Amino acid sequence: MIEFADIDWDNNGLPHSRSFNDKYFCQENGLAESYHVFCGGNELSLRWQALAENSTGTFTITETGFGSGLNFLCAWQLFQDTAPSGWTLRYISIDRFPLRREDLSRALNLWPELKTFSDQLLSHYHPTDSKIETSVFSDKRIHLTLLFDEVSTALADISKDTRVDAWFLDGFAPACNPFMWSADVFHNMARLSHKETTVSTFTVAGIVKQGLRNAGFKVQKAPGFGRKRHMLKGIFQND
Repeated sequence: MIEFADIDWDNNGLPHSRSFNDKYFCQENGLAESYHVFCGGNELSLRWQALAENSTGTFTITETGFGSGLNFLCAWQLFQDTAPSGWTLRYISIDRFPLRREDLSRALNLWPELKTFSDQLLSHYHPTDSKIETSVFSDKRIHLTLLFDEVSTALADISKDTRVDAWFLDGFAPACNPFMWSADVFHNMARLSHKETTVSTFTVAGIVKQGLRNAGFKVQKAPGFGRKRHMLKGIFQND
């Protein structure tokens, strides 16, 4: 049975996890944070613009922590604006405790500029006991797969043929939810990565830096967003 996220809403109308005592996105501007940390951290705009105009292919992003879906919507919008029409975005996101549909809707209402995308997401968002939900958008160019399970379990079940091109590590902070940052998670990231696979995350916690390095990623600090001085970004080198 799916267990939904236990959340409340702060005085600014932002969602907050009761279970993990952590926020879903920054108070200053969650949308700008998402673009900076994840789309920017993985250099998606440059990579997609560099694809040959008449080429075809699939670009795969895997995310730990779907949350409000904000990262997915940002990636969808950017892909639609920058990638050649022959390319498909496959977006796999894992969340053990997904938001209820009404909470997802309330969270996404904070970003009216994404309404075209969020309305489509909400029309397909119906978490069930199957632990997997697949949706297709934008004339079959955007494929979203949601896995409602523990991160380590869900990653272990993904076939190596998937070949992830970019990782969005957006779980709650390691101090709040260490299970999302376990050695098993990093091991399976390595299993699904190739020599051009990138990763980015908001946290610079030592357990994350060391876990990524042990898994074969070369990581470095980069300027963070808002009040956070730093974030992490990296590239896989142990193909």
